[in-house]
Amino acid sequence: MQDIDSGYCRSFWASTGAYDAVAHYIQMNYEGLKDDLIQMLAGGRCSVDPTRFQNDMSIVRSKDDVFTVLIHLGYLSYEWENSQCYIPNREVAGEMVNAVKSNNWKHVTEAIDLSRKLLQDTLNGDEEAVARAVDAAHDENTSILSYNNENSLACVLSIAYYYARNDYVMHRELASGKGFADIVLIPRKNVVSPAIVVELKFRQDVDTAIDQIKRRQYPAKVSQYTDNLLLVGINYDRDTKQHTCHIETYAGNK
Repeated sequence: MQDIDSGYCRSFWASTGAYDAVAHYIQMNYEGLKDDLIQMLAGGRCSVDPTRFQNDMSIVRSKDDVFTVLIHLGYLSYEWENSQCYIPNREVAGEMVNAVKSNNWKHVTEAIDLSRKLLQDTLNGDEEAVARAVDAAHDENTSILSYNNENSLACVLSIAYYYARNDYVMHRELASGKGFADIVLIPRKNVVSPAIVVELKFRQDVDTAIDQIKRRQYPAKVSQYTDNLLLVGINYDRDTKQHTCHIETYAGNK
């Protein structure tokens, strides 16, 4: 009752024992499973073919079978129109992270730890640290063929800011003001951290990104946070393959 009165509740579902099932199936580590899990942890969706599954959880022979079992167990949701699966909520995402860590997936665990640091560096206004983190995330998660694609960078940033989902609701291409903000992080209830608006640019400069946020009135969508709002501009230079970052506190009402 105290939790209900205070408005702060936490799920205990993750401690009911089904976690072992998730860890077991993730241990099978079929090709591409790690990358798909990272994508889903970042809020994305992955294709899955559930039709070949034999309805026997002891017979799992492919990544599709693993995802189909996790759908049956309720750890993944399934969208039949596009044959895609995704993580349904934050509590399940947290359980997936625990399962990943228990399997000693060093690469994924490091990505999660770096994501935690990226959020803190953003909140601290450490522009150089944020630029370095985006450099690393871009190199790690983007193939050469799609490296210079703007949507690719937006996807990479969604992954890089995975940890922020603990305290924020993340929106990509959010209709706001006179356009679409690339990434908007809105604090969850009872979270006192500032809202964050991120704009991406290619071969321009970070000040152009910040100016666009203001000119197109992106903060209008999060007007209740304008007294506690960070603007983040990130620019990518295709020639040097380096990122630069500028962070400032929104002062639209001052």
